[in-house]
Amino acid sequence: MSAADGPAVHLDGSARDLAVFAERAARHDPATPVRLVAAGATLAAFVTTPFECLGLRATRRQEAADLDVLVEAVGLGARARSAREGVLTLPPRLPDLSWTSPLPPRSGWTEIGRMTVADVATRVSEDTEQFTARAQQVPAGRAANAALEGIAADLWARPLLGSAPSRLAHTAHYLGFLPADGGEAVVRSTGAWYRLDTSAGVALARVGDPLGLFVS
Repeated sequence: MSAADGPAVHLDGSARDLAVFAERAARHDPATPVRLVAAGATLAAFVTTPFECLGLRATRRQEAADLDVLVEAVGLGARARSAREGVLTLPPRLPDLSWTSPLPPRSGWTEIGRMTVADVATRVSEDTEQFTARAQQVPAGRAANAALEGIAADLWARPLLGSAPSRLAHTAHYLGFLPADGGEAVVRSTGAWYRLDTSAGVALARVGDPLGLFVS
């Protein structure tokens, strides 16, 4: 452990799930920040995604002291892979300004409904097929990127269940939250926030306010 390292966290069990989560987040950008927040025995790891959503993976820990630090996803993944006997030494912390998204409420969530994980995965496939078909109609040129982004935004905003946006499904797929062995996905809301929970993790979206305009 060097002077530049972050604090050590004592996990209840293996750090493998946290390693997989961080590695998936780092695929898009190795420098993606992971915000680690803990109050009590639960360590919550949040990441931003290309879908204007947050991803959340929760892990149990032994400490009771509050924690709120930012670290790079690629560094966290490597440290979690090498953790032994549940002791995870965090990589050097990032400046607080590296994170500009609000965090969701911890309580007050109301269930909207439930879906099978297979149905969530089907929505992702359907949206991807529609994007490909519509993208083929976009003429080449300087305006092409903006047009493609508009198509993606339109598909991500489609209702998944109730008023919950489809981008929750895409975030869950992107971060590996749709288990291959199936299971159930629960959709909840509170205020402007929506979430999709599976046994592998949580996708969160704030409707009406872009995530990047707030500092929590």
